[in-house]
Amino acid sequence: MVASLLAAIAVTSRASAQVRPDSVRKDTVRVSVPVPPPLGSDTLPKRTIATDSAVFAREVARSDSIRRAIAGDTIKAPLARFERPDDFESTPRLRFSREEILSSGALNLADLLDRVPGVTTYRSGWIAGVHAASFAGDTRRLRLFVDGVEMDAIEPRNGGALDLTDVQLWTLDELVVERAAGEVRVWMRTWTVERTTPYTRFDIFTGDLNTNAFRGLFARRWRNGVLLQLGGQQMATQSGRVNAFSGAESSTGRGDGTVQGFMTRIGWSNRRISVDLFANSTGRERDPHTAREGFIDLLAYKGSRRDAYLRLGYGDTLRGFWSQAIVGVVRTRLEGVGDPTAPADTAVVVETDTIRGRTQQIVAAGYRTARWSVSMTDRVRPIDGTAFHAPAVRGRYGGSRYAIGAFAEQNGADSTRRVDLSARAQPFSWLILTGAQSTRTPDSATGRDGGSTLRAEAAFRVGRLWLGGGVIRDGATNFASPVILGTPAALLPSVSAQGVLVSATGRLYKDVRVDVQAIQWDGSQYNRPELHVRTEIALISDWRRRFPRGEFSINARIWHELRNGVPFFYGNATGTGAPDVRITERANVVIGLLELRIQRATLFYQYRNLTGGAYEQIRGITMPPAVQMYGVRWEFWN
Repeated sequence: MVASLLAAIAVTSRASAQVRPDSVRKDTVRVSVPVPPPLGSDTLPKRTIATDSAVFAREVARSDSIRRAIAGDTIKAPLARFERPDDFESTPRLRFSREEILSSGALNLADLLDRVPGVTTYRSGWIAGVHAASFAGDTRRLRLFVDGVEMDAIEPRNGGALDLTDVQLWTLDELVVERAAGEVRVWMRTWTVERTTPYTRFDIFTGDLNTNAFRGLFARRWRNGVLLQLGGQQMATQSGRVNAFSGAESSTGRGDGTVQGFMTRIGWSNRRISVDLFANSTGRERDPHTAREGFIDLLAYKGSRRDAYLRLGYGDTLRGFWSQAIVGVVRTRLEGVGDPTAPADTAVVVETDTIRGRTQQIVAAGYRTARWSVSMTDRVRPIDGTAFHAPAVRGRYGGSRYAIGAFAEQNGADSTRRVDLSARAQPFSWLILTGAQSTRTPDSATGRDGGSTLRAEAAFRVGRLWLGGGVIRDGATNFASPVILGTPAALLPSVSAQGVLVSATGRLYKDVRVDVQAIQWDGSQYNRPELHVRTEIALISDWRRRFPRGEFSINARIWHELRNGVPFFYGNATGTGAPDVRITERANVVIGLLELRIQRATLFYQYRNLTGGAYEQIRGITMPPAVQMYGVRWEFWN
């Protein structure tokens, strides 16, 4: 039995060993190959009529929505914009876009002018108080332009100075500070839109001193080029100090009134031609400011200022040939509030209702290339039946490494000829040199002296910081006293003065930025401090690593302003005839700002005068102590 089994295994092994490898059948896989149907046969699946209609409707709706989205956000030709001055600064820190203006924490133009060396700002109170500024002590050496139209100071009680509360920053698209050697010119371009998608924005904020404010804007651009813009704001404070969080009210401190603002624009543009009508109105009511004992009170104020213009433009001021014709008008009104205009013994002549108006016609043309530009402007102001011309010419030559520029104007309205020269050189990537020289020559009939100013600066790059320094020399002259601040009308003399400039601007570490501006004069002079230092540290970041779609950003700032006492002229002392000079207290002010943007909404919180110490910018008028304010800005493209 066993022998038979072993024999069977041996026979099987021998037989399998004799099988050839090529005789083994390989495994096979069957692949289905589709065969096309015969020509002319119907390959669509069987569907009902209802199914076909639903699919067709969905395809039509999808194509219509895509077409509406493309047509609904078309970029149209921009409106004309006035010529922007060339930049001869070491850094573009004095050029502000719309977003930079809103995120700067500035409530009005005075807050932005604090960044300009040589400019001194004055405030009597909170939002609706007096806000003014001067360059080297002279309020008339600070000039403001809105879309090329100069803001004339025609209010009778302001003595030729502008109240900066009448400048509404929320209506601006861009603000450029032109720092000539002898004066400062602020060029403002108002807000416009180019997209046909409707735009809406709301700002709401509240705070201490019973501060409450609301602001709304709307803009719509149609496919035919027509533009409509509307905007308005209401800001109010009330007497008595109310804490923004606890609601507790105290008798110390005070509110200072209300400010209303409205703007509208209707326009049309097509390629290189545009026409638009712009109007802006500011109304303000202010409670009287009571000065400390022995000083002059500031009277109550209720009035308005309205600016408007009609503009026809051709071309773009950024390239090629351009020309513009503008007719502007301004109207101011003082409504039913006593305004002393002339003392007579112990009585005071009071003018309760005052209306002033003026027109300004402008014709401008120019040509700009990458290497050079030239423009000519003539402003005509009819005053008391006489047309006063102010022809001006501006030119520039050079590129990013070297550039020179010139500006000359013969202003008939104030009978003054101005000539400004500027230069900028960057021989190395780490070195920038700038210089400017200005002369002012008034007509002899004005009784004012001419003057000249020279400024030279240099900036060195250290890492991502620009460290700068320079000198400014201002010649002897005379200027009008700033009666807007409560001082008597007078022609004030000034001696030749020299100042030292120090600056530091740039990134300190990653997204932390610093901006330091300081000026130290070698002597005292009316309306300006000997030492003025402004320091700002900011964290500005959108944290793209964490939020790659840009739906979040943070803007945290803290800035400190230090200024020595400012001397003011208050007439001549009784008996001796010597000038009555009163000097403000040394000011030390710290302000903090925090903004968080989430999608299109920006939450902000601002704390002014963090230390809470008493300070003044007009002699005898104490500024409010610590003030908190918070709110939201929310914009929509819908």
